[in-house]
Amino acid sequence: MNIYLIGVMACLAAYLIVGIWAGRSVKNLDDYYVSSRNAPTILIAGTLFASMLSVNGFMGDQAWCYNGNITSLVLLNSICACGYIFGPLFFGRYLRRSECETMPEYFGTRYNDPKIRRVAGITTVISLTAYLLACISGVGILMQELLGLPKWLCLILAWGCFTGFTFYSGSKGVILTDTMMSMVFLFATIIGGVYVFNAQGGIGSLLTNLMNNPATPKGLLDYHGNIAGTGADTVLGSILYSVTMGIIWFITVGVSPWQAGRNMMAKTEHVIFRSGAIAAVCTVVFLLYLNLVSVSVINLNPGMKDAQRVLIWASFNVMPKLAGTFMLSGIMAAGLSSASTFLSVIGFSITSDIVHVRFKDEKRQLEVSRLVMLIFGIVSLILSFLDLSSIRIISWFASTIIAASWAVPAVGGIVSKKLSAAGARWSMIAGFLGFIFPKCLVGLGIPPFNSFFVNFLDPFFIGLYLSLLFAVIGSWRHPATDTEIGYREKLMVVPEAERNPADYKRDRTYGRLLVVVGIATSLFLLFCWALPYNHLI
Repeated sequence: MNIYLIGVMACLAAYLIVGIWAGRSVKNLDDYYVSSRNAPTILIAGTLFASMLSVNGFMGDQAWCYNGNITSLVLLNSICACGYIFGPLFFGRYLRRSECETMPEYFGTRYNDPKIRRVAGITTVISLTAYLLACISGVGILMQELLGLPKWLCLILAWGCFTGFTFYSGSKGVILTDTMMSMVFLFATIIGGVYVFNAQGGIGSLLTNLMNNPATPKGLLDYHGNIAGTGADTVLGSILYSVTMGIIWFITVGVSPWQAGRNMMAKTEHVIFRSGAIAAVCTVVFLLYLNLVSVSVINLNPGMKDAQRVLIWASFNVMPKLAGTFMLSGIMAAGLSSASTFLSVIGFSITSDIVHVRFKDEKRQLEVSRLVMLIFGIVSLILSFLDLSSIRIISWFASTIIAASWAVPAVGGIVSKKLSAAGARWSMIAGFLGFIFPKCLVGLGIPPFNSFFVNFLDPFFIGLYLSLLFAVIGSWRHPATDTEIGYREKLMVVPEAERNPADYKRDRTYGRLLVVVGIATSLFLLFCWALPYNHLI
């Protein structure tokens, strides 16, 4: 048994112990679903970033960087980070005020309509089952590297790990283990990255080495990235692809059940604002650092056949054993944290929102929620054996489902009093189907659709346009009732407990931090990349 395996197994044991310990404090549905609505800033920020980054952030996205699209990802992440500011301001704080236990329940309560609650629950399960599939695949690949066992066995082991500490503890365990895991992969990447930079000549020589390396992928350092890597044919098409995916992730982190849903666990609304600011900084700064680590490997091991393993290769071959172990533990943590989040949300949605069963008591409902988690975890495990696509493609597909179908009903329900139950429900269904059908046509390569649905006619935008159109039609045909309008007005009232001037003063400190980090990051990219690359300094 090697040191890498021992280290990763030790981390897994720690997560399981914490999950079991948290599970012992679960007494009712409020504890299990929303962690008693008492989570502080550090826990909400930790679970937000951990569930967003996922194994895709360490494997799928890094493969994209390694193959020539680091600039594409930097642009995408910059747009995505804005969602952590937009979401709390225009949706998250109102979601918390509703005191609902799941996001589909919020939609049902906001629009006084059980039908939209069921529709939201169904889209949640479909999206997160796909995302869970990506997590199982990623953690399975890592376990295969560590254990040298057959892939099928590693997939089962990966499934067993995250099911173990999610099954028992619910949200209380998930936010604790998420925060632990986010700390592990943050520090692991920072420490491990130093060794990778030094191995290729130091961070100061990275740009020069890549410019002089004949194995550097085409377009890697250009503002548009590798055009072929985005599936486009032109520079404009490449940039628009990054912008499109950035908008998708902007909406996803702002309104999705595994991101915005964390706001329901926050201790106060101010915790929501501050956590969003921290997550935004991590999305820009930490991911830029992680991306630079990945492209550094081009100077050490160019032309990897499976670029999804770029950081795993660096952990084994570049870093000292202790740092490599720490890095591998971080990658494992990223996958497990997201998987636990997705699995818990799936279980909550089915038992609370899709299948309306009257349980004799809360204990029985908890038992059924756990059983549902087990069943859908097994479904995702079976799908992972089919090796359907790359981790990045599956993850981005899952996020787009929510972005296309939920954006209008979620934000529209706050900013407009005219959006009715029928309009919101039609909007959600139209966004979902409007994305799925064009995406299938493009995926199957059926002409002329594979060349028609691009840029601002991307399947995501088709879904978004239809979602907005049917929101207007539905609200026109069936106007909002007094009950719906009254509930929205109730959400607009700031609770007395949230009006402390000292809290708002502290919030503004986080806002200033965002400004400073934004300026510093821009100056770094300008003077350490753009200007030297174009021989302007």
